[in-house]
Amino acid sequence: MKNELDLKELKEMHDSGFNNNIITRERAADDMVFYWITQWDDLMLAESELAYRGEFNILRKAGRQIMADLRANPVQLNFDAKDPEREDGADLIDGLYLSQDRINTTQEAYDNADMEAVVCGVGAYEYYTEYESNNAGDEKQIVRCRPVYEANDNCFWDPNAKRLDKSDAMFASILTMYSEEGYIGLAMDLKGYDRKEAEASMNSFSDPEQSYAFPWASGKNEGVYVVSFYHRTRVKDTILHMTDSNGEPFSMRQSDLSEVEDEMIDAGYEVVGQKKIERWQVIKYVASGSEILSADVVAGEFIPVVPVYGERAHVEGEEHYEGVTRLAKDPQRLRNFQMSYLADMVSRSPRPKPIFNAEQVQGFEQMYEENGADNAYPYYLTNRLAADGTPLAPGPALMPEQQVPQSLMISMQESREAVNDVANAGLPNDIMDTDLSGKAVQQLQQRLDQQSIVYQENRKHARRRGGEIFASMATVVYDSPRQVTVTKPDGTRAKSQVMETVQDKETGDIVMLNDITNLEFDVYADIGPSYSSKREQTIEQLEKMSLNAATLGDGAMAKMLMLKQTTLVDGVAFDDIRDYARKELLLMGVTPPDTPEEEEMLQQQAQQQQQPDPMMVAAMAEQGKADAAIQKNQIAMAKVQSDAMIQEQQKQIDSFKAQTDRFKVQVDAQVAGANIDYTKAKAMGEKIENISRGANSYRAIM
Repeated sequence: MKNELDLKELKEMHDSGFNNNIITRERAADDMVFYWITQWDDLMLAESELAYRGEFNILRKAGRQIMADLRANPVQLNFDAKDPEREDGADLIDGLYLSQDRINTTQEAYDNADMEAVVCGVGAYEYYTEYESNNAGDEKQIVRCRPVYEANDNCFWDPNAKRLDKSDAMFASILTMYSEEGYIGLAMDLKGYDRKEAEASMNSFSDPEQSYAFPWASGKNEGVYVVSFYHRTRVKDTILHMTDSNGEPFSMRQSDLSEVEDEMIDAGYEVVGQKKIERWQVIKYVASGSEILSADVVAGEFIPVVPVYGERAHVEGEEHYEGVTRLAKDPQRLRNFQMSYLADMVSRSPRPKPIFNAEQVQGFEQMYEENGADNAYPYYLTNRLAADGTPLAPGPALMPEQQVPQSLMISMQESREAVNDVANAGLPNDIMDTDLSGKAVQQLQQRLDQQSIVYQENRKHARRRGGEIFASMATVVYDSPRQVTVTKPDGTRAKSQVMETVQDKETGDIVMLNDITNLEFDVYADIGPSYSSKREQTIEQLEKMSLNAATLGDGAMAKMLMLKQTTLVDGVAFDDIRDYARKELLLMGVTPPDTPEEEEMLQQQAQQQQQPDPMMVAAMAEQGKADAAIQKNQIAMAKVQSDAMIQEQQKQIDSFKAQTDRFKVQVDAQVAGANIDYTKAKAMGEKIENISRGANSYRAIM
């Protein structure tokens, strides 16, 4: 293996990280014990003569408040592919990261690191790879996250690393304690030893730092410490540019080719070019104090350990960090001492009692011997005269009560305020108004968040670094086609195919989707309210908008808003209703499909609209038959009506014809009469004309 370290070099590098800021780690170890274990068993109050030592812890409330603020304002990551043509890879990384974010070990890793950062100033968690299902013999790996417990004592960094996220570190080491049996099992697993060989190799790599103020808490040396040492170096490599059997271009590192070379040659891949490069390589060593148990190359190019800081600074070349405990320890100690002193006064001081002469109570001693509930006398008796008849002094004197020093009461108030000054212990009493409006409460919460803003910002840097590490490891691990489960920002889960091949509808070329190999990402982090808080606000807004739409009479909009609101509601046995609402939104065209199954459903819906359902066709045929029968009856009735109308019209025609015939006879008679009259008139005219000619002839003769 290139650039492999031996055990001596590994120990020297570990020691340089161990000795770099040892004083800071010792103080942080004190803070952890002070916050979680005890506030008394240190050297500062060891000589106190108090009989009672109580803890009146107001520091714990401050720590809870800050950790509650962190949980209420989660960090949200966004992956952006540097290659703009491969945005589908960014969507896949988003879904994979959110899926691993929901695993129990991941949540525990985040919570443990945040807690340690708040309490002592630093925490950490570690990314690693494991097989998806060992029981089934599955060789597919996945990326996971696990806690680094007591990172202040067990995690050591390259002293040259100055950045907040340690991205400039060349090495990091993590100590893990095993019991003797645990170590034997580890050595047998990693080295293949038998039990005797494993026992012979048992030797602690190193002892972690421990509290110097609480020496009783040093029971850490009862086990065997093993180191996980990450070493990051630059190595030379070659990028091979290849083509597959279809001529599609493909690139691969030569160092990765040896494992799949035969398969790629059989598949028809050919090398068409190459390029020399330098890249980062991380090797993880697991070592005891006597030997290196394993050395393996880690997926990705980053050390997979993420530090989470509380408050941090570099002073005189060394890194210093602290949490909420550091500045609150002195006022908290003072308050414990004052309250314990006050309790001591109460427990040790005598109670006020009357003072009598013996002669005054002689014979009534039993009345003064009863205490508490046994003393049922309404009053006590005393002697007025002594035995010799001498008058006794009337009435008893009283022993004075123990006075509480005024300075104690003042300093107790000051000590509480001193703790509040450096660690806001929660909501002040003067603003606990139950009638505050929602906006006022939000503004108030923003004011209280200022106490934890430094922790929130440093945690944001840690989450962003974790996203970079995850993406770098995922591009190596998810290097072959497989089905994975991805999580969406709204918390819903879906199946997705890594390296899915599809045909481009426009060009007809075969393209590969969800391919993240050799892909680099920019990771962005934002702090905001949790999705559950935003979801509740969205549900309220949708409800108001739905009511407004219904009031305005827009039923379609009201239905759409109501369905959207239903998809956001959680409840027992509510999945079927939520799925129905999403399906309706898909069919309405409001929500785009996210999975191949949803796309197929929409295609089937479109086909059903183009090709009517057979039952519908049969129903339409029956309807057609019914319509035809009705139409036939209507035609028959129309024919009957038409025949009746024809008969009626024929009667009218015949009547009109008869009348016309009568009119014709009358006309013919009138014509005949006219002809006779005409003939008579004509004859008369000719006669007159003849007479006229005879008269003219007579005049001529005369």
